[in-house]
Amino acid sequence: MSLRTRLILLTGSWILLILLFFNMFIYNYIFKRTTDAENRMLWNKAQIILRNPLVHRPENWENSRLLWEFIADDTMIRIISPDNAVMAQISTNEQLTEYPAVYRTDYYSEVENSIEARMLFIQVPILENGKQIGQLELGKALNVIGSLMEILGQGLMITSISVMLFSILGGIFYTRIIIRPLRQMLETMRMIRSKGDFLMLGPKYTSRKDEIGRLGQTFNDMISHLQEHDRKQKQFVADASHELRTPLTVIESYTSMLKRWGGNDPAIRREALDAVQSETRRLKNLIESLLKLAEFEREEQVKLDETALVPLVQETKEQLEQAFNREIRFTASEVSKHRRLLADAKKIKQLLIIILDNAIKYSREPIDVTLADVSGFAELKIADKGVGISQEDLPHLFERFYRVDQTRNRETGGTGLGLAIAKQIIDLHQGTIRFESEVGEGTTVTILLPWKAQTEQ
Repeated sequence: MSLRTRLILLTGSWILLILLFFNMFIYNYIFKRTTDAENRMLWNKAQIILRNPLVHRPENWENSRLLWEFIADDTMIRIISPDNAVMAQISTNEQLTEYPAVYRTDYYSEVENSIEARMLFIQVPILENGKQIGQLELGKALNVIGSLMEILGQGLMITSISVMLFSILGGIFYTRIIIRPLRQMLETMRMIRSKGDFLMLGPKYTSRKDEIGRLGQTFNDMISHLQEHDRKQKQFVADASHELRTPLTVIESYTSMLKRWGGNDPAIRREALDAVQSETRRLKNLIESLLKLAEFEREEQVKLDETALVPLVQETKEQLEQAFNREIRFTASEVSKHRRLLADAKKIKQLLIIILDNAIKYSREPIDVTLADVSGFAELKIADKGVGISQEDLPHLFERFYRVDQTRNRETGGTGLGLAIAKQIIDLHQGTIRFESEVGEGTTVTILLPWKAQTEQ
């Protein structure tokens, strides 16, 4: 069953239930009000009858003219004795007299509904010297009310049928308006699937100030995100293919040279083996970097745990100092020593290694690392006095496979993916990273990561 059909059925069913409820309410309300009015009239007439002193004398009950002056159309008046006998009765409606006479000792009112007619009866005790001697009963055939209620019922039925018809027609019209953008989205999705193109909805659907408009905008945002993701993926594959082709070409060239001339020439053999080993190592590093980058892109979120940043920086600093035999000076403010991050400690350590490794590769002087608290953020600065980076290269540092100097990166074994991985880590932790550099003067990297809220500590 289509969404449009379900909407029409649901709205139609809901309107039908509302109509049934209000029709029953209106019908019963009007019937009750009109019946109560007739009931009050009978009670008033009963009081008038009981004011006649002749009614309170049983010897007068057999007088047929005793109650004649109180009779009206479609009414009945009778007096019932304690032994359930009808002592006096006058009626202008035969159906009322068929109602059985029952002697009661209290006030009583009843509406009798039958297929033929609706009738209202009341009973009032007849008292003499404080003692009940009989029961006065008045009946009223509600023929006029019955006719009015029949007309009302027919009117409500005609109105309900008309409302249902108009609601169905209106539902068809309005659901067409509502479903049209959804159908357009469906057609767009089908075209994307069949043609492989990224298509978007037009402003006719996205400019609306309602849920459909927001849905259209979200759809277009999703398509833009997918298009950008597809572009990056294609660029990534193209760049990876290019980067992988280079070391493989070098290895192939040297192995061919080794095969042809290296058998009897130790110098050529040594040169070829060194080159193959170097390119193999570089190829291994490149593949590892590609796998790490792919792993980051698959992760939609990180496992955040309470992490002390100062010990983590200290541990990474000591490991790199020992591995590269270089001096790294680390200072932290007193405030930052007592603050914690909500972070993935392994990824933060990987971020530190990437930045510090670059600083070690492209400088000879000691590296300064400082940690401070700045407006609720951990500000980590890593400064070196190395070769620096030109202003033209700064905007491209986080692009995959981008190298500031191709020759320099070949010598250091760089893959051009380290800073791209670092940016992924920063983004996963809702932080920022900024490079400040001058050629020949060195580079300062500023990283901002949000501290864990004080109320949570």
